[in-house]
Amino acid sequence: MSKDPIFHGWWIVAVSFLAQFLALGCSISVYGLFIPVLISEFGASFVTANLGLSLLSVAMAGAGAVIGPILDRRSIRAVMITGALVAACAYMLMSIATELWQLGVLFGGAVACGVAMFGPLAANTVVAKWFNRHRGRAVGIASMGAPAGGLLLSPVVGFFLTELGWREALLGLGALHLLLIPLLWVAIRNRPEDMGLLADGAPQADQSIVHESAVSAWTTREVFTAPNFWFLALGFGVAGAVAGAFNANVIPYSADIGIAVDRAAFFISAIGGTAIIGTLVFGALADRMNIRALLWASFALQAMSFLFLRSVTPDFGLLMASVLVFGLAAGAMGPLMAAAVGSGFGPASFGRVMGFIGPVTLPFGFLGPPVVGLIRENSGSYIPAFDAFIIVFVVGGLILFGLRLPKVTGNVTKTAG
Repeated sequence: MSKDPIFHGWWIVAVSFLAQFLALGCSISVYGLFIPVLISEFGASFVTANLGLSLLSVAMAGAGAVIGPILDRRSIRAVMITGALVAACAYMLMSIATELWQLGVLFGGAVACGVAMFGPLAANTVVAKWFNRHRGRAVGIASMGAPAGGLLLSPVVGFFLTELGWREALLGLGALHLLLIPLLWVAIRNRPEDMGLLADGAPQADQSIVHESAVSAWTTREVFTAPNFWFLALGFGVAGAVAGAFNANVIPYSADIGIAVDRAAFFISAIGGTAIIGTLVFGALADRMNIRALLWASFALQAMSFLFLRSVTPDFGLLMASVLVFGLAAGAMGPLMAAAVGSGFGPASFGRVMGFIGPVTLPFGFLGPPVVGLIRENSGSYIPAFDAFIIVFVVGGLILFGLRLPKVTGNVTKTAG
């Protein structure tokens, strides 16, 4: 048994934080900074330049469905190291690209597969396997890496683009991924039992801890026929559609009500900042409170933020207040999904279930932004879209009525749901 004064699981949380920091911070969060480059250097249209994120989302969802089950059976460390190496090489190859299609293949293919292998899916899977009683808090801390990456890497990449150039910026992103690899090698282990430990760092004599081996893994058929799977996938799917649509349209909406772009940019930072807080707070609460009730609370807060916007004549301060509430509640989605999957299916099947949820929720994320754009184009206002958001959260809340999770952490059965 390890004699380290700090439970090794917390080192895994720290490295998982860094993995998500780089995985999403270097891809999704800074993508918009490269759009002018795609237009000026490669002659891409605005629509074409924005397709990269769509390609990334599709490839990540498809890769996740394959990688998820592998994470439950094979070495998570090997998968994450391979993913970081693939992403590093892809960014470096992008720096020497001469054609737009080359960037599309590398970003929408290689980077996407790499992120699926070492990003949120793998990082949260390994954290979930190391924690039982404190799973919500641990996953919440690890998940903070994604919004933190957006906040901190965006100005750094922007500086590199301005002072050195886009090719050098991409080389820098690749180098950051290479620096992550030794940390993954040292820290990541599949489960605490591999190091003679128990989940949460509990003493060996603690018989209240449910070993992962005590809960058999769910088969693919069992996952897809479990009501809990569909309640979770559909509930998180509709919430994700709203989050993506609002994030994509908060700047255009600001312009509609007369807020300059330079001031409106603060809304993006505000969403990211409060999402970090929401991730941590709701993650900690998930260890102590009913997960379904917390999901309802998150949905209610997000609906209230849009109800407020459509009920008053907004200005900068009112919109900022709504954005802060929305970001706080939206930040809850990551840790609450992890807590719900861990509670409903057990850590032995965590990667499989999370990997399968991605393709189910993908259509919602795809439809959200263009549908909102269509509403704005046809009505001349975002108010009907906000009304639709409120209805979506009401429907999502009703879907969650069917969710049945064990009251005792780790008490998982295949009849749950």
